[in-house]
Amino acid sequence: MKNFILLLLTSLSVVIFPAQAKGNISWGGFVSASYIDVNANNYYGYNSGDSGPLFEAGLRGFWYINPDWSVSGLVIAQESGDWFESGLDVDYLSLNYKVPTNEDWEVGFKFGRFKISNGIYGETRDVPFTRPSIVLPLSVYPHILKEQSLRADGVRLDVDYFTLSGQQYTFAASIGKEAFDESFSRRFFGQDQGGTFESEWNSSIHFSARPNANWYLGLEYRRLKMHLKDSIDLAPPASPVRLPFDFTIDTDQYIASLQYSQQRYELTGEFTMRRGGTYAEGKNDAAKPLAPIFDGSIDMNAYYLQGIFIINQQWNLLARYDNSHFIDDDIETNLRDLDDFTIGATWNFHRNFQLKLEHHWFTGTSMIPPVRDLNPTRANNPERYWRLFAMQLSYRF
Repeated sequence: MKNFILLLLTSLSVVIFPAQAKGNISWGGFVSASYIDVNANNYYGYNSGDSGPLFEAGLRGFWYINPDWSVSGLVIAQESGDWFESGLDVDYLSLNYKVPTNEDWEVGFKFGRFKISNGIYGETRDVPFTRPSIVLPLSVYPHILKEQSLRADGVRLDVDYFTLSGQQYTFAASIGKEAFDESFSRRFFGQDQGGTFESEWNSSIHFSARPNANWYLGLEYRRLKMHLKDSIDLAPPASPVRLPFDFTIDTDQYIASLQYSQQRYELTGEFTMRRGGTYAEGKNDAAKPLAPIFDGSIDMNAYYLQGIFIINQQWNLLARYDNSHFIDDDIETNLRDLDDFTIGATWNFHRNFQLKLEHHWFTGTSMIPPVRDLNPTRANNPERYWRLFAMQLSYRF
């Protein structure tokens, strides 16, 4: 909370003494406060309950060095319950190089921490004003796997081609390592789990096209592999025998996106496939025979369909159906699937302020933490039918 308040005060000082562009430097940001109310299951935190507040603040900056080189960054502060790490985080910070080309092409590289192209909303999901809803569809944007979907440290290539008739084609490729903290280990194996996952050099390829102002098409492939080393021990704390394991998640992910927009409405559909599995290696003779209990398939098909009706410049309404389904029949029913029907409304009552309201009806719990609690005495998320209401007030500058 301390870090959040510090960033909030910094942000407000920028608002009180506006200086959003001085020469080659510009900055801006946002502040938002939300409340999540859930009628069942452990959505918000393992100690703080199923419901609670959510605070977000961001401060972004851009430094134009010369026509070829620039620096851009965004610092985020968040308070969002026990399942996630609270405090300051560097969302992205990169040195950018723009290759000299003609007016039809833009080619650039980012070095450092960059955003990952993950569906339509992946690159901007941290900013409340760019999200269609407070809680994004968990099929394509599972907040339980947030760190592996947002950003990576490495290098990214962007190629854009513009035609005289207004068409735009974009290609992006990146290779980098995602940054994890212990909250990811807790969300995966339960609140007792320590240790930090380490990423391999993962790659992604993204292609998108805007043949005209109404249509958007996107295709994406991501390779994800990460390890948790020497942090899993199945033996009870008082046991003289240790049962240590290394654990690995190995996944290929595909996303297809399609969006059609008109003056009064916007229709969006995204479909994703995840293929891969999990496995472990016992680190001593006592642990090795138990390694197969970590073997599992994480093959999943998921999609959502979303409609936004734009009443006027201030109001819009949202309806969405979201579905996630693990293919492996060995997974228990409540963890194998998740359906979410959402309705919501956005009120842009000022050019800098926004109020969002939404209600979710869920069936299943596969996208809320923990994925697999290693403590067999806890019954996590037992309710199959549950509801969520969220309200969010945001300010940008």
